[in-house]
Amino acid sequence: MSIVIWLLLVIAGAMTYYFWPPSSVRSLMRDLASGMGEISGNHSAVGWVLFLPCVFVATFLAVAIHESSHALVGVLAGFHFNSLRIGRIQLDRPFRISLYRGRGTGAGGWASLFPVKQDKLILRTVLMLLAGPFSNLISVVLLYALPYPKGMFSAWFIYVSLLLGVMNLFPFRSRAVISDGGRILMLLGNRARGERWLAIIKLVEEMRQGVPQENFSPEFLAKAVAIQDKSPDTFTAHALAYAAAFWQHKNEEAAEALEICLRYSNLVAPSQRQGIMVDTTIFLARRRRQIDLAEKWLADVSQKTEYPWLRLRGEAAILEAKGDISGAIQMLDEVENMILATPNQALREMSVRGVRRWKAELV
Repeated sequence: MSIVIWLLLVIAGAMTYYFWPPSSVRSLMRDLASGMGEISGNHSAVGWVLFLPCVFVATFLAVAIHESSHALVGVLAGFHFNSLRIGRIQLDRPFRISLYRGRGTGAGGWASLFPVKQDKLILRTVLMLLAGPFSNLISVVLLYALPYPKGMFSAWFIYVSLLLGVMNLFPFRSRAVISDGGRILMLLGNRARGERWLAIIKLVEEMRQGVPQENFSPEFLAKAVAIQDKSPDTFTAHALAYAAAFWQHKNEEAAEALEICLRYSNLVAPSQRQGIMVDTTIFLARRRRQIDLAEKWLADVSQKTEYPWLRLRGEAAILEAKGDISGAIQMLDEVENMILATPNQALREMSVRGVRRWKAELV
């Protein structure tokens, strides 16, 4: 029954795109195409100067509506707001604006939220996911209903909004990102994958609330690592399992989870790949005392990482393994200062706890 409901939602979105509204929007699309042809045909510099900002602003606005709707409905549905990204502009709780410098995620934006309560979580999550594409489709309806002459900006806004709205109702993966439709289908039709994703969300929320990683809920951990497939969730689930085993000093379990993370690291964003490579360095240095191998892993990590403290963590672990405890503590102090400067509150709080705990073990 749940699959039927999801298919009806997709069909409704597709019908909106193909059959509503009738001739006028199709006329706008033809005007858009002819306008592009006219600009490229006469090579007007003024035309391009006006055209490109129009496309950029229309696209930015459509993405902003999509992601803001995820965030708004998510908060109303009982989720805790963490961050919102639209293009390169990132807004972090409580209200810190910064320029996002990451790459390779496959997403033009995101809304990051954590569940506050666990009852009816599937239903509330589906509502949050539907909010993005439906807001794009509704904005098209409202724009079309407004009685004013539609120009190039309106045409592009309608085009991008329809594209975002309809495409996100279909299940697909773009690099490290799974579409809204893919997540909805997962929750409604694939119990194991849906439970895995919800378990990951719950574990991340536990970590955000300050639960030590070795005390993660065994039930959630078991569901998170229950299956392995070519999905970013496989990586994330085993990264959490690695953290739990690492702090429990279960080295064999940690090594196994780490190996799985590395096997699927091509499915995630570069920052996550860099992070797991540094974690491998730390594991080899702190748990295995294999300094030479740890140094080789760290050498493969880019000098410029999205989070500047990543390499320093690896260097601190190698210093500790070499017996230079004061040098390791000094390096971790530098790491802590960098983390405290990051605008994302959840990332800042979760990361700094681990560093302070590490330093406490060295003192």
